[in-house]
Amino acid sequence: MKLVFLDADGTLFHHEGYIPNSAIKACIQAQKNGHKIILCTGRQRIEIFGPMLEIDYDAIIAGSGATIECEHKIIEENTLSKEESQYLSNYLLKNNIPANFESSTGIYATQYTKDTMLKMVEEQCAGKTQEEKAKHGLTILTSQITVVDNIQDLIYNKVSVIDNGKTPYKKIQQDLSDKYDVIPATFAPLGKESGEVTSYHINKATGMDAVIKYFHADIKDTIAIGDGFNDLPMFKKAHLSIAMGNAPQEIKDKANRITTSLDEDGIYHAFKELNLI
Repeated sequence: MKLVFLDADGTLFHHEGYIPNSAIKACIQAQKNGHKIILCTGRQRIEIFGPMLEIDYDAIIAGSGATIECEHKIIEENTLSKEESQYLSNYLLKNNIPANFESSTGIYATQYTKDTMLKMVEEQCAGKTQEEKAKHGLTILTSQITVVDNIQDLIYNKVSVIDNGKTPYKKIQQDLSDKYDVIPATFAPLGKESGEVTSYHINKATGMDAVIKYFHADIKDTIAIGDGFNDLPMFKKAHLSIAMGNAPQEIKDKANRITTSLDEDGIYHAFKELNLI
């Protein structure tokens, strides 16, 4: 039995709102062959729905390790501390940086952030039909946001910083990296200068530990497939790591193997080469 940890966006899930049929078939066949399929994503649990659930995952690691669900049961929840949450909230508000404050129960933001994202939706969906626009990842994400006035009072597990064309990612990383893990965002529609801010103590690798323990598995039977910077802890933990063909070169350099891109049936080819199917 192998435990296969799959990133979502850019690996399994296309930002246009679908999982390639080849990937769905590969995952289902691998499960029939006795292997475990684990979704390991930066998305919060409430953001995993619709087409993403065409696969009945054996486990889900959401929020980059914050929420662990095995066999449809939540077995672990992690958040930033109250002090960490308040410091981060105050920094982002003071510098007028748009950001989504994420937890397993919701995605929260100021009205300024939601307005920024609505503008980005219009820009990125220019020329698309209403049906195409409705399926676009940024449209779906924006529709899930709850606008609140009391951001400083929230406790959350992750912040997604949005590119507003004013504050460079490097500046945010420089300001916060002594207290938090700051990496480039893995959801491309948020913009080139976007990022993710989490605790140094919570990541995809810590989520993997919980799942490995739950299934009484051995680390030598783990495989990780991803395309983004938040997949690097997963790559380091897994016995075998595979980068998607569409991953940045820096991610490919950290992987044991490289498969084809999402659009070129990367999951299917990786599973075939590993004799999972």
